[in-house]
Amino acid sequence: MRILHLSDIHVWQYNWNPLRLLSKRAVGMASLVAGRARRFRLERLESVVERAVGVAADHVLITGDLTTTALASEFDEAARRLAPLLEDPARATVIPGNHDRYTPGSLRSRAFERRFGAFMPRSTFPWVRRLDDRTAILGLDATRPHLSATGRLPAAQLERVRSWVDSTDPKPPRLVVASHYPILAPAVYREELGRKRLVNADQLRAILAPVGPHLYCCGHVHAAWAHRPRAWPDHLCLNAGAPLLRDKSGLRPPGFLEIELHDATVSVIHHAWLGDDWAVVPLIQVPQFFVAATSKV
Repeated sequence: MRILHLSDIHVWQYNWNPLRLLSKRAVGMASLVAGRARRFRLERLESVVERAVGVAADHVLITGDLTTTALASEFDEAARRLAPLLEDPARATVIPGNHDRYTPGSLRSRAFERRFGAFMPRSTFPWVRRLDDRTAILGLDATRPHLSATGRLPAAQLERVRSWVDSTDPKPPRLVVASHYPILAPAVYREELGRKRLVNADQLRAILAPVGPHLYCCGHVHAAWAHRPRAWPDHLCLNAGAPLLRDKSGLRPPGFLEIELHDATVSVIHHAWLGDDWAVVPLIQVPQFFVAATSKV
């Protein structure tokens, strides 16, 4: 099975309607004017989608932040521009990011669900979505309208995940956890993640430990990585980065991930935009990952 993993697209639009700016959205608009609009290059989205379609994946997974300030017009534009990737709801899964819940009003109006709800098995989290007889996605939602970019998994959601993990229900041999927020990050990104972390990450980590080997597909930190912590080798964290990011440093090339599952083996490559062309960068290959349960937290 081949899974295409995208995240943090951040479609943005200016909006100067005073009624729209009586919230955190005023901060978002100020950020766009101050430079964020120059750092997320919307003119490149067509190339990203064309490249992604060319992967011919069995399933598309988008782990949030399709928008920047959760404006209805941003959701509409994201849906329109991503349409070639999202033609079949049975072959695509989309979960929200914190920017898709940017304001209390966007949460109350269920703005994300109205545009992308068809790409989840149900609107209440957590849920498990079977992709084939061996592979399933466990969907989580830690987003909230908050002055900071931190997230929190509600206690009820955590408890439902715990109940599923502890149940005698057969678990998929190949589990993919989909969450906008990473639990852990490579050393170079830990300080950045700390400022916008999942505040109850330790609880989620303890709950997931007994489930065994799993992929953890996320975004939020705008850098592509494949991170398998030495202390928790059952957890392979895959961050897709931000495909429209303008990367002057050369240290965070924008793009997306292609995940290949062959029996129990996992291979991941990064389709990276290097400024004038695409490159394919191998990130990791773990033979027999899904049969190599070795640790408990």
